[in-house]
Amino acid sequence: ASLLKPRSSIECTIPQPSLAPPVDMPEAAILTEGERNVDVVILGTGLTESMAAAAIARHGKRLLHVDRAQSYGGNWRSLNLTELEVWVGESETSAADELAIDEVAPPDRDIAGLEVIDLDPRPLSSCFRLRSGAWDPFGTKTEEEREALRAELLKRPGGWSVDLLPRLLFGRSELVDVLVESGVSRYLEFQGLRSARVLTSGGLVAVPLTKSDIFQDPVLTLPEKRMLMRFMTSMAPFVGSLAFASPAQLGVDQAHKLRAPTEIGVSQGPDGVDFEEPWSQFLQRQKLSARLQEFLTYAICLWDWAQPQESKQLVIMAQAEVLSTGEGLRCLSRFVSSLGLHGKGTGMPLLYPMYGASEVAQGFTRMCALHRGIYALRTSVTKLLASKDPDTGAWRAAGVVTHRGEVVRASAVISSCDHFLQDKSSTEGSEEESEQTSVRADEGMACKRMIVFTNRSLLGDEGVNLCVVPPGATEPALANVVQVLQLDWATGACPRGYHVLHLSQAMRVSQGTSDAEVSFDDLERVLKSLLSHCVADGAGPNCCLYRCSYIHQPRALDRRWTRGTPAGDILDACAAGRTLVLAADPSAVPQLLVGREVVEAKSIFLDLPIYGSAEVPTGNDFLRKPAHVAMEEKSSAMEDLEHFNEQMQGASSDAQVSAAAASLDTHSSGNDADAADASVCADGKVAAPE
Repeated sequence: ASLLKPRSSIECTIPQPSLAPPVDMPEAAILTEGERNVDVVILGTGLTESMAAAAIARHGKRLLHVDRAQSYGGNWRSLNLTELEVWVGESETSAADELAIDEVAPPDRDIAGLEVIDLDPRPLSSCFRLRSGAWDPFGTKTEEEREALRAELLKRPGGWSVDLLPRLLFGRSELVDVLVESGVSRYLEFQGLRSARVLTSGGLVAVPLTKSDIFQDPVLTLPEKRMLMRFMTSMAPFVGSLAFASPAQLGVDQAHKLRAPTEIGVSQGPDGVDFEEPWSQFLQRQKLSARLQEFLTYAICLWDWAQPQESKQLVIMAQAEVLSTGEGLRCLSRFVSSLGLHGKGTGMPLLYPMYGASEVAQGFTRMCALHRGIYALRTSVTKLLASKDPDTGAWRAAGVVTHRGEVVRASAVISSCDHFLQDKSSTEGSEEESEQTSVRADEGMACKRMIVFTNRSLLGDEGVNLCVVPPGATEPALANVVQVLQLDWATGACPRGYHVLHLSQAMRVSQGTSDAEVSFDDLERVLKSLLSHCVADGAGPNCCLYRCSYIHQPRALDRRWTRGTPAGDILDACAAGRTLVLAADPSAVPQLLVGREVVEAKSIFLDLPIYGSAEVPTGNDFLRKPAHVAMEEKSSAMEDLEHFNEQMQGASSDAQVSAAAASLDTHSSGNDADAADASVCADGKVAAPE
């Protein structure tokens, strides 16, 4: 019952897992016999793993969910100030809140007849690298002042909740639908986006989000307002917008009739539009100004890559991803279709989870725990067990062994990249083959990230504020667009009077890219430009209290074991049969939006070979709303409807009483008039009073 208590800003209720004893005490088994025989073992408590765990447990399957760390979230976790300092100072291959293993216990049960594959029990390399941090990064304070600042902020380390991967959710999106449908939204609170801005050479410019914002905007010229309104209204039938529909078009209760961004196909767009045409060319043909094109591409579509602009003659690097018209319309749709769904008015298309993105993952762990999922933190898996089918000869995962020697039998194993890496010391291949287990991809997308603490707002309003910086906003031009998310005490990210800024910039990493070639200069220039707006207040760089930077680069899933070896072939076979599933790292692009986590978790849930013929799930079974919750909501809705009808009837009765009283007054006035008329003589003269 404690799991259903309303959340508060002070206490965060999460499933109470089994915790391993401190490392300086003898390790003893903490799992009971019943907890050692499950259908699925899940390693890691990131968003994808937690979502899949909740779906599997709700479907009636037994599962054990373990994590090497002492807190939930994995790479999605949010850190307090003390934890952030420690995390920045760690190497890539260590973590302070993860289990340090001095000795691995042997299996405490007979595992004869099973193939045993050794896994690396040590904390593995992270998808975060090149971490660095500094207090008073611009050197505006003395050493004593700097230490006093640090000591002052560390007095309340728990007042900070800093995301390693900040994430915004569109009001109309798959994840929000899953949160509402599953009931996990009851454990969460959100703050809506207050404003979106674009940093230009002339300063910060607010982006109009609604029809009224467009007409009242003080920056746009009258022709630009007309062009933008004409464009938005012409696109409204194809992008599903409440905000740009008239009352006559909207009618009553039409939100459910709007198509979601994923429901819009290439055949449903405007006539005569080539969906493969570059988005920039499409906007130019719509007669939109260069400023409006930047607003739409970077602030509304939230595209992560620089696009060619003929007016600025920007040189786009080879890493650029050209936005097509079809993708641009889908990006436009996810934004405008989210307007008017949450909060007051028609704003707030984007939602930020209170206290950080890790709260979303923790919400699903609560749901899993309610359905008898078993949790064990500070638990590392050292061996994977596999069995061979005597009839078909196919290999399948059969369980795991923990660092305490506990043998857990299961029909499937799901793991994050953090928890699954074949032990290189057991690999029989050459040194060149062993290098195939490289922890990160040689090629692909990555994201430069910077976290900044300030004691002044750099983007104006309180709450959640977003700013995008197009490449041409500075001289020389940025290598790519930069996105800035500002949070304050209202989101639970920091104490009152402080602000947390997340700056990010997408990049493409090639095989020959070295760490020495990675530069945070663009993020530094954007930060200085934002700080320059505080100079008038006497602050400027002095209001920047702390800064840390790092690279977020997802790792390759196909490099977690060495192929071409006996153990590698067995792992390949288990993965092909879906009894061993690896969940991908959080995506680097988009920088501030939830990626494909819902799709991945749903695929894991549906494809696991653990269901009997009568219980094979369908897509509708993925985190479907429980029957009792649906009944409660239906009953509550009926009560609300009855209450509304009673109010209307009462109002109608009051109106009838008022009408009757008015009629009586009129009738009384009429009688008085008749009496006055009776006093008039036939000859038209007024009779004299008696």
